[in-house]
Amino acid sequence: MRKLKVKKLILDQGRPKIAVPITGRSHEQIISDVKEAMKKPCDMLEWRADYFFGEMDSLEEKVVNTDAHMEMIRILDDIDYQTDGMPLIFTIRGRGHGGRVALDREHTYDLASLAAQSGLVDFVDMELFDDDDTYNPDQVQKQIREIHEFGTGVILSYHDYETMPTLEVIAGLTKLMRGMGADIVKIAGTASSRDQALEMMKMAELLTRGEELPVIFVAMGDEGRITRIAGGENGSAITFARGSEQTGEGQIDAATLSRLLDDYYSKKK
Repeated sequence: MRKLKVKKLILDQGRPKIAVPITGRSHEQIISDVKEAMKKPCDMLEWRADYFFGEMDSLEEKVVNTDAHMEMIRILDDIDYQTDGMPLIFTIRGRGHGGRVALDREHTYDLASLAAQSGLVDFVDMELFDDDDTYNPDQVQKQIREIHEFGTGVILSYHDYETMPTLEVIAGLTKLMRGMGADIVKIAGTASSRDQALEMMKMAELLTRGEELPVIFVAMGDEGRITRIAGGENGSAITFARGSEQTGEGQIDAATLSRLLDDYYSKKK
């Protein structure tokens, strides 16, 4: 598997890097959550901006407003100041994919693009599909190219909150999203059995052999928790811990997750 460097952080096979989501609804709560996260054993943060924007009335009108844009940049700047440049993922997720905002792709992308232009984020997390489960491949590729022009990486995501995609679907999605230029492919399905979680990890290993870039493969739910710990040895390079609240079913708090990772990977040496 090819290593991926993000600032001083190396994403590669082995013990996965811990990312803690920040879910504050206000500027003050976001910074408070960041300060709390920095006390925990984490390697990077994810600002779930949909939790912030989801509190706004008449959202579509406000997200094109300069004041809203400036407030978002001020938040990103404050996060950067508090973390001393720790790698940051910017995510704004629609309700159809487990998020908190009802925005079309154009508005969502405009906010992601603004975050990328700021130079204050290292990755933008983009969904492959729109909330209506359709997508325009040319549009997605164009947006990825533009994000890259700002020097920002792209995590291209697919979420299934009800079932686990078949192995054939996982392989096909990974090939498709890599072909669009994604730096990291993220696939999250919902495991109904431990076997499904183990099969997902085996698929991650197959799809990261040779010079392929790392992935983020997550089996959500209690049956999938093993993927949040053992997935790193199969090429799943980032694991998401629980911050002030859970953003994905089966997340483990950062301190516990770090201990579990230490124990698991120390036995692999």
